[in-house]
Amino acid sequence: MAILYGTQSNGETLPVLVDQFGNLLAKGIDGQQGPAGPPGPDGGSFPLPPDPYEGAFLGWLNNGLAWIGTPPVPIPEGVFGPITGWNSSTGLTVEGEIPSQIAQGVRVYQCNDDGSIFVDGWNNTKVWSSSIRNARPADPGTRGFDGNSATCTITDDSNPNTIYWDGLITGVESLEIQVREAGIGEYDTTFTISGDGLVTTQIQGTNEITSLQSIPVNSARVENIVIANTGGNDLQSGICQMQVNGSLLVDSGDYPTAPNLNFLVQSVSGQNLVGTPNRTLDFSIGKYLRVPEQDVARWLYDGNLNKVITTTGIDISRLNGN
Repeated sequence: MAILYGTQSNGETLPVLVDQFGNLLAKGIDGQQGPAGPPGPDGGSFPLPPDPYEGAFLGWLNNGLAWIGTPPVPIPEGVFGPITGWNSSTGLTVEGEIPSQIAQGVRVYQCNDDGSIFVDGWNNTKVWSSSIRNARPADPGTRGFDGNSATCTITDDSNPNTIYWDGLITGVESLEIQVREAGIGEYDTTFTISGDGLVTTQIQGTNEITSLQSIPVNSARVENIVIANTGGNDLQSGICQMQVNGSLLVDSGDYPTAPNLNFLVQSVSGQNLVGTPNRTLDFSIGKYLRVPEQDVARWLYDGNLNKVITTTGIDISRLNGN
């Protein structure tokens, strides 16, 4: 410590106690509180913009106050995730909280963050089968657009033995069709694809389902696909799948009735779901899962959530997985 001398306003000097760095160790006492000053002007009040949302900033936009920023996308009830991992042997892993109703026997459906069905490689923006004509009742138009190569929409056996696919597709760069050709006897099936610059394709064979076959496309428009045989009324041919610009045409809709990719849960451990998918397709990292209300497989549980011992009352639609 050291002692320095300070000079007051009247010229008198007084000793001041400081430490070795010159910091003041002794301070004077505070004086009396001075009189309060006059009050300042009132800041006033103003209404805030309507509909605030989490994370928004209050700013000035279009000559007025506004909430600025990107509003969060609301996730519907029953949607959880996103998916962080997928392995056909070990199952699904997800981020975030898993709903309490997810247990053995519950199906979860892959979806977008808004809850709509998503399957990688599918174009399910329309009900493509709605434009099918003259399909036989046992094999309706929906069977050609269900994402399953083993099911086909088949022509009716009555004249004119045709299916018109009269939905207009534009922006076509590539077109592939998988068909079932089943002309009886000497009859062959002709698949005619019409539109600007498209050609006629004829596939021969008996009771066969072909692989996806590329159709030459010289324009950006497909209007009609007509299926006909060279004679007789025993035609049983049809379309099993269509792929446009690398995407499979699959009917749109909501689960569990529309084509989808789902997962029958067998067990839950932490963030991992173990179970069985309904298709030999990969789940997509970053997409979400959705569980409909009361979607517990009846072949596993009865109404009191007790395991069913016999097969009585099996729900075939759930067993097939839609």
